[in-house]
Amino acid sequence: MVISEEAQVDVLLVEDDDLVRDCLAEALHDAGLDIEGSASGEAALMVLRRVTAPKVLVTDINLGHGMDGLAFARAAREVHPGLPVVYISGRYAELRGLTGRERFLPKPFTAPTLLRAIADVQT
Repeated sequence: MVISEEAQVDVLLVEDDDLVRDCLAEALHDAGLDIEGSASGEAALMVLRRVTAPKVLVTDINLGHGMDGLAFARAAREVHPGLPVVYISGRYAELRGLTGRERFLPKPFTAPTLLRAIADVQT
């Protein structure tokens, strides 16, 4: 999907696994959210530089080659300070040092769990 300069998405989803990204995007879309998906932090940064800030960033921590999700979130917040982030990972059981506008979900998780985390970081 190509989005315009003025587009606003609810969730920017960054996940390198195509199947996982597609399943999560479908669940979020079914919940009424506008989604933009990216397979890498680098690609997602290009999106962030041309659009209005998304309401929430959902990023896998391990994104394969290139920057990881933690580095991507830091870079994303340089473009859009205060951007809420939900980190997801199948590799880590927990993530310490999170702020009030950050959550962590270990994979696997359910769509309602992700939706609650998205709502939590926005309040």
